[in-house]
Amino acid sequence: MEPRTRALPRSDLGAIFGVLVIVHGHLLAGELPPDLVRRLVDRLTDHGPLPEGASAGELNALLADLCQRMHWAMAEEYGDYPEPMPRRTIYYLEVPDEAVDACVAALAVLGGEVSLQPIEDGTRSNGRQIAAAFSDLPPDPSHHARVAQLSSLASRCGGHYSGFGA
Repeated sequence: MEPRTRALPRSDLGAIFGVLVIVHGHLLAGELPPDLVRRLVDRLTDHGPLPEGASAGELNALLADLCQRMHWAMAEEYGDYPEPMPRRTIYYLEVPDEAVDACVAALAVLGGEVSLQPIEDGTRSNGRQIAAAFSDLPPDPSHHARVAQLSSLASRCGGHYSGFGA
């Protein structure tokens, strides 16, 4: 027997989407109680897609995927069903031109996948933005350690750490 598909009303989809976005945002900001995070991980490990031993970062990545999929379910023009996002974080550093090569080399030694990008805000004419992808996922402790490590590296190169994204 084929499983039957049922559509939820848009108002229900919107409500579920809103809950996902709020939980995702608070988890990313480190504002959820650790016990709640553990219960969510346990629930989504026992009855869902998270692997055994999943971290808060893996939960956060799953919530981001679910937000994209809910958005897909609510929008007719969204396109194909969203695949899972890559399980990596892209960190951004801004450094002066003369320090780019040394900074890129240091990031490669750390195991980052590195790419160079122009600084888009136009406030600096002699610098570059370096994007480095690592497997650390926020809000895991390894992510916070990576931010500290890259902040220190950027400072040593005469620049600054400017944030992260997916």
